[in-house]
Amino acid sequence: MSVSHAIYCFLDGETLHGDPPKRELDTPVVETRVHNLGTNNRGAFVPLSSLKYVLLDSHAPSGQVDIARYQRIAIHFVDHEVLRGYSDRQLRTARYGVTLSLVSPDQSEVKDLAIPFTALKGIFYLKTWEGGEPAMLESDWVPRVLEAREQEQVRRQYGPAGKPRHRMPLLERIIRRRKIAE
Repeated sequence: MSVSHAIYCFLDGETLHGDPPKRELDTPVVETRVHNLGTNNRGAFVPLSSLKYVLLDSHAPSGQVDIARYQRIAIHFVDHEVLRGYSDRQLRTARYGVTLSLVSPDQSEVKDLAIPFTALKGIFYLKTWEGGEPAMLESDWVPRVLEAREQEQVRRQYGPAGKPRHRMPLLERIIRRRKIAE
């Protein structure tokens, strides 16, 4: 399939219309002609680390989608955006990224994406479209864990009575021996 136009989606939300990169993402930068109208740019040198993904193609499916051939995935990006859809069971990885086809959950659109590894938090394989427990996503999760650790450290240092325990092993052994001897 020959694609003559691609949309570069940057991590900061900007977009650029240009020639598609090599699908393999085998170099850390992409050079492209710029297709944006009303811009003074005729070309761009784009490091993959600034990109979120490159939309290589977007089209309606060419017939009934055989869902048994696909798996549910959620693509989590470092900027917290999540794309969900069906993808074929083999991701095409390269040195600096991954290329995949993503069928929308309602099966109305197929997007071919090139995603640099620097933009990915992870690609997760889903059992169902419904999410699991959001406990790990709570905004106060990290502070609660840190507070629990601090309380445990205070309990170890001061003991259950709340009085500081000064460890003096030699003196404690002498006192124990005297009590035994008495």
